[in-house]
Amino acid sequence: MKRNLIWALGLVLMAMVACAGGQGGRQDAATTDQLSQYKRTLQFLTDLDISPDTLMLPECVNFPVFSDTTSHSHWLTADEAVTLGMKQLCGVDADGTPAILLGVRPLSEHITLALYQVYYGDKSPVVIATYDADGVIMDLMNAGTCAGVNTLYANQDGDTMQLGVDSAVISLKDDGELAIDHTLTMMQQPATGGEAKQLWKHLAKLIYQVDTTTGVIKQTDSQVTPPEVINDNVVLRQLEMISWAPIQDEEVMAQYDQFAQQHAAALSGQSLLSTLYAFALFDRLDHAPWSMLEWLYLHPDSRVHKLFIAAVWEHQLDNDRLAQAVKTIQEPKAKQYWKTQLGLK
Repeated sequence: MKRNLIWALGLVLMAMVACAGGQGGRQDAATTDQLSQYKRTLQFLTDLDISPDTLMLPECVNFPVFSDTTSHSHWLTADEAVTLGMKQLCGVDADGTPAILLGVRPLSEHITLALYQVYYGDKSPVVIATYDADGVIMDLMNAGTCAGVNTLYANQDGDTMQLGVDSAVISLKDDGELAIDHTLTMMQQPATGGEAKQLWKHLAKLIYQVDTTTGVIKQTDSQVTPPEVINDNVVLRQLEMISWAPIQDEEVMAQYDQFAQQHAAALSGQSLLSTLYAFALFDRLDHAPWSMLEWLYLHPDSRVHKLFIAAVWEHQLDNDRLAQAVKTIQEPKAKQYWKTQLGLK
């Protein structure tokens, strides 16, 4: 198994096309004049003894190649992780979670974009966050694992192994336009060795605009090319793509509800999809509880509302975790509603 995983990852790394213009010359992405211009914007990093000029992101970043070349990156200490809001970046699992700051890019005198990779479990998600000049997180989003072989899609079927391989190209313009080209490639490798073959690809180009005054990240376009045959793995990918929404996106719960309606049968019983759907909702609860719970309060008959309540009791979410989420609600009636629904005092 291990040899096959390494082989598949190697195949993808060799096959990936580098970003236009290459990734050499990191200083090309931000000149000395730019660093001087945005010195105040980046001061929150300098105050942590993190050198911004060694972390400047190029206009185009190719994963997983970029994350494997860590000489330009900065592993966060525990104190740095607290100061940079790792609890908010990772949710409840933040304590002791190793994370690396892959790079930064000032977008204006108000906003800096930072790119992280967080290491826990079978996934190492790439996280994009925006900060104001005081180092306060304005918005953030999960940009997918982008980590080569994705164990979520790996399975043994008789004499063959199927491996999903994630890759992404992230492009960033000075005006704050952010484009992410995601590719999930499903490979089939004979267990006895021999030539592997590509089964299918799922392509998704997601385009966002970062407000260079407020730091809010808003998706403006998407172009998705799924394989001809829609299978269980493609459905899992569709769920993942919803979970990549920025935390300031107040429409994402409607997308979760639509997904739940489309896959009602699969979500009604015990399945990998139902478990991952529940975990996606819990992740949203940790990162954006105010908008999530208020949307559910206003849509009590939605399918996602019913699935969320059921998942809370099935997975026995900790009362402290739930109470912290409910505290973020501004509307008194909505706050009392959730206290009652979740059995909180």
